[in-house]
Amino acid sequence: MIPDPFNRRVRLVVEVRDERDELELATGVFAAQGWRVRPARDGEAVGADDGYTGLIVEVPLRGSRLTARSAARERLTSLAARRKIDVWVREAKLVRPKPAEPNTTYHVHHKVPDGASPALRRLVEHWIAVGGWDLHHTLHLRGEYSEEQRDRVLGELERRNIGGPPFDPEVHDIRMSIGPRPRDRSADPRRKAILIAVVGVVVLVSLACGVVIGALTTPWRFLALAWPLGMCWPVGTWVSANAPRPWLVRLAMGVALVGSLTVFGFFWAGSQPVGLSRQFAGVLLTLLIGFTAFGLWYALSESWFSRNMQWFLPVLAAPLPFALPWAGSFLHAMYLEERFGIPADSVHVAFYWQYAIALRPLGLAVACSLFLVALGGWARHYNIQTGVSGLVRWVLPLMVLVMILTVAVDAVDGVDRAADGAMETAAQGRRPSAYFGLQGELFCVRPLNSKIPVINGPVPTTHPVLSFRASGDTVWLWDPDPARGKDTARHALRLRAEDVQLVAARGRHC
Repeated sequence: MIPDPFNRRVRLVVEVRDERDELELATGVFAAQGWRVRPARDGEAVGADDGYTGLIVEVPLRGSRLTARSAARERLTSLAARRKIDVWVREAKLVRPKPAEPNTTYHVHHKVPDGASPALRRLVEHWIAVGGWDLHHTLHLRGEYSEEQRDRVLGELERRNIGGPPFDPEVHDIRMSIGPRPRDRSADPRRKAILIAVVGVVVLVSLACGVVIGALTTPWRFLALAWPLGMCWPVGTWVSANAPRPWLVRLAMGVALVGSLTVFGFFWAGSQPVGLSRQFAGVLLTLLIGFTAFGLWYALSESWFSRNMQWFLPVLAAPLPFALPWAGSFLHAMYLEERFGIPADSVHVAFYWQYAIALRPLGLAVACSLFLVALGGWARHYNIQTGVSGLVRWVLPLMVLVMILTVAVDAVDGVDRAADGAMETAAQGRRPSAYFGLQGELFCVRPLNSKIPVINGPVPTTHPVLSFRASGDTVWLWDPDPARGKDTARHALRLRAEDVQLVAARGRHC
């Protein structure tokens, strides 16, 4: 059996009852899962208890290394319990890959011409230091930079030519890419932690200085430039410390890095008219989006969805062009017919508003569903679902279904809230807000005859009524007078267009 894609390997010392049938059964069951199984060797000093013998089982799995050992142990013990195998996990160890051997990349470039003037020589040296005048030829060697390694590189380049112009030591030379000094892999972890902390402080303080300059208006705000100006040289020196560089290149690197952080903070503060609390909420929203994005990656990568995406997504998206207009017309009909008593087909609405009104609840439902899937992805990454995989497979889809139904109910409630707001605004003699293409207007009604046929009449002539851009020979109006009763659908009035004149209202009286 081929194991599922994995990024961790856990090696277990397993004690199995020392019987031939038990050993064969355990070996076969574990091997059928794609796990490597072998007897413990003499040199591994596995002293099993009496009546037991030792096996070495390597379990591949996917997820965080923090929970890999407990997940591997739980998988093996639960499998043994289902197959009624007498085993005991004695030891578990995460198999770490050998650290990658350091390597150095050398770039071949032209030398400065011997007859160049001092000014031209300095200019060309700076151009070469930042990667200019290269031959687009690189050589990669294992190990860190040293003079012996440099001589070896020059010797290899002279002896070998794989195409193009050959290497000529008279006109060509080699350089290293700009970067920090290679770290000692055996260095104290505390030094690494201190380095990370210092880099974090430099980044955050540089951003904060830019925010201060952009947010304040007093001339004292320019004192915040002291930090970026003071950090340009040390940052540039640290970034380009892997090889000697001209001082101007080191300064330029520091200005580019620290200056970009400060400028970003400046523009961020200048583009945010809201207060600090709203900016903090925006930061939290950004973190939430990042949490969801990583969770989706953990949930969907190397999964059934990723293996069948080429046909699953088209099948999922195919009904949308037909379902969205239907859902939009349904919400429009609820707004007009259920609340205002006006037939939906009597009001013209542009087709794109049917998509717009349906995309809002759909987007909210998709966002909530993706967040729940992201939670499942984090659970998968930390192997939380190992012992309750069945519960996760059932509960997560049910939670997604409940969330979708909740959003659908909220969309219907949103129709009621929008209609109530429009009715209240119309009763106050003000033009209500538009609702996805449905724009109500207040009109005063002037009958053209003394007696006109009206359904749900009489026609009010002393206060304005609401109209939703009716089309055709029939005019539907809505009377905001609360005296007509609590059933808002019975406030609708139906008239013939030829019997009345509608004049734009000004205030609460006609």
